[in-house]
Amino acid sequence: MSGIATPRRRIALVGDAGRVDLALPLDDTLDDALRTAGHPELDGNLVVIGPGGHQVDRATPCDDLVDGGLYAVVDITATAGVGVVPERRAQHVPRRDHGAHWWLLGVVALLVVASGFGVSLQPWRLLGGIGLTIGALICAVIWARRDAQRGRDAVVGVAAPVAQAVVGGMMIVPLALESMLHQANVSGLLAAAVTATVVAVTALPSPIRAASATAATLLVLLAVLWGTTLMMQWGVQAAAAVSAGIVPLALRALPSTLVNVPEGYFIDYRHFMSSRWTVRGAVPESPGEVREDSIRRIVADSSARLLLGTGLLSLIAAVCLPVAVLGDWQDDPFVVAGGIALMTCLALALLLTPRHTTSRTLRWMPRAAAAVVVLCAGIRLSALLGSDALVLGAGLLFVCALVAVAITVPVSRGARSLGLSRFGDFIEWLSVALALPAALLFADVLDQVRGMMSG
Repeated sequence: MSGIATPRRRIALVGDAGRVDLALPLDDTLDDALRTAGHPELDGNLVVIGPGGHQVDRATPCDDLVDGGLYAVVDITATAGVGVVPERRAQHVPRRDHGAHWWLLGVVALLVVASGFGVSLQPWRLLGGIGLTIGALICAVIWARRDAQRGRDAVVGVAAPVAQAVVGGMMIVPLALESMLHQANVSGLLAAAVTATVVAVTALPSPIRAASATAATLLVLLAVLWGTTLMMQWGVQAAAAVSAGIVPLALRALPSTLVNVPEGYFIDYRHFMSSRWTVRGAVPESPGEVREDSIRRIVADSSARLLLGTGLLSLIAAVCLPVAVLGDWQDDPFVVAGGIALMTCLALALLLTPRHTTSRTLRWMPRAAAAVVVLCAGIRLSALLGSDALVLGAGLLFVCALVAVAITVPVSRGARSLGLSRFGDFIEWLSVALALPAALLFADVLDQVRGMMSG
């Protein structure tokens, strides 16, 4: 015959001897539980504290106890130390900035606007440029040394002095020099690269150091590009076109350069590799125990690099393309074809590349740059067509509206298409591959090659 299970109350009793888990019949008392746990007697200083923080009588039936509750046997006369009052530890209260990074950005904007009034006065222009550059370095060091800054606030706080250094470096170049604007851009980029390098060396938070190092690398490469075009006697329009054409390639290659960890983090080579790739090939060492804090630091640094790198490349595309395409174009059909291909490839690459990321900020920064590219294309097209541009623009807007209406319903219902996704990948790869050749074609590289071959 099978017996009937007796209802029991499950509690946990904690004392000096440790924790004891008990399952007691409902008709027992708390005193029976204490005796079972090894507390036959309780003096006047020992009491039982229930889950609610109140004292519980020993005669309480188990039926009135909390099922699964924790009951502690404590000494109410115990103190932390005899005759010693424990000191209250000083708590670190985080400093509230009240949006200080946005105030810093606003002050930089005011300084830039104020320096523009003395742009034609050479002594004041030189002094203003030196002052802005030195002030940017000091401000960047002070801001970077503050360990309370994290995330986008830190990026904005460091971006403001870097932008100020660009303006200061541009103002140092005298107006009377030949190719003054080209040299000013090179000087501004070098000043910004130096400021970002100083931040990368002096910053306390690791994400700021990582982001600043990425910014310094990109700014140095951009300064080298503009310096090379200056030595080759290319114009500002050509240098801006090449700078914009490199952006899709850089955006595509940026994620693969972010995670800087030894090879042993990816795979245990010593365990899985049966043969070496060369006779002298060394097996990468295993990192051993992988800790959570180190992984979090690596992820935070890589995220900061990706955020600042994507933002800086999007800014380069949004600034350089208007300089390149809104000027005067040559009558050469290759140059015209290169300009049209550059705007098309750049817009498609900036629109399709963010599909691979899940961050809203990383998706919309390139798309904002793509909006600038489309706007420049519309302005250029309206200048070429004249009065017919309004009719064509209205027709294109109407077609875009019809397409948006057609895809809104299936997208809202969660429709997915692998074929369209693969087609989008093909268009993206084609745009990334053709953006730089189109920029070189628009920069009239063919004429430069003809000149070198004929010389």
